[in-house]
Amino acid sequence: MTRIYFATNRRPNRAADPDDFGSNFSDDGLANLRFGRAEVSGSNFDQIQIRVASEDLLADPPVLGSQAIFEQVRQQMAQTGEDTIIFIHGFNTSFRGALSQAARLHQVLTANDPIEPTRPLRLNMCVFSWPSDGSLLLTNPRSRDAVAYKNDRLDAAASGVAFARAFLKMADFINDINQNSQPRCNQRLHLIAHSMGAYVLRAALQEVKKQVVQLPRIFDQVLLTAADEDDDAFDFDYKLFSLPRITRRTSVYFNRNDLALWASDTLKGNSPRLGTDGPMQPQQLPRNVYPIDCTDIISRITDPTEHGYFTTVPRVVTDMRQVIRNQIPDEIRGRRYIPETNRYRLLMGLDPQNR
Repeated sequence: MTRIYFATNRRPNRAADPDDFGSNFSDDGLANLRFGRAEVSGSNFDQIQIRVASEDLLADPPVLGSQAIFEQVRQQMAQTGEDTIIFIHGFNTSFRGALSQAARLHQVLTANDPIEPTRPLRLNMCVFSWPSDGSLLLTNPRSRDAVAYKNDRLDAAASGVAFARAFLKMADFINDINQNSQPRCNQRLHLIAHSMGAYVLRAALQEVKKQVVQLPRIFDQVLLTAADEDDDAFDFDYKLFSLPRITRRTSVYFNRNDLALWASDTLKGNSPRLGTDGPMQPQQLPRNVYPIDCTDIISRITDPTEHGYFTTVPRVVTDMRQVIRNQIPDEIRGRRYIPETNRYRLLMGLDPQNR
């Protein structure tokens, strides 16, 4: 059984003690958030028990679900020495699907590590789930799925304000720990955004910039996997230009054969995708942004068009583990640096001489 903490701006299926959230926004507004935790089990991660954190805004002091969940995570990090990952899912994902995906991600990241077999990763997993119902994989740009995809884009952009609110709540919680001399867990916080989750992250970043003078750096590692985001996202302030300010390092995983992102690019009129060819101007990237080309690895191991390779391709998972362990990018085993493109290329083996 895997515990997944969550925050969501989806509409609950009932007002009292909800056990699911739908594909629409909360009736209380785009930025309204509910926090809680879920116990996920089963061979397909389909057995899910949800508990929403209690809230009473009229109490003195108010009872906040966010504070309760943050404190639970802090205690878990302090007691077990575990880092915490926040996961933003992509398109066409239900609330329960997001919990299952987070549990699967937790399983593969904490599984036996070929590089450090005696020291597997220990992680807490949190997911931000935004209303999502559209698919990228369609053959007719006028189909119902195309409309759903466009709706997902709008919902992803609108959900930025909710994730920004969660981000600032986390920053305040961490700041209060520092100011009040509470016991620190001394562990790290990471972020993984998959597919359209990167677009949610862009919208959130823009919202945070409206509310604070200086961006708080609360993440150690940010990993963008198969990002359904423009390939020039790091070149413009209204996109992801400021992302490196909130993290020590950002890793951009991409696959040139990603069919879903080809559909986003070709069938829906988007710019070339960050998750297909990596950043458009790799030589102008900030010093803490690292593009990682997974194309050759994916084509050798699975369907070359794979979009969810961050959980299904072991070599990619092994590389992600090393990133989360804070390995120096140039020293991560199984990579080859390509100076002319300022990119890393994943190799089949962990020996840098192994192509």
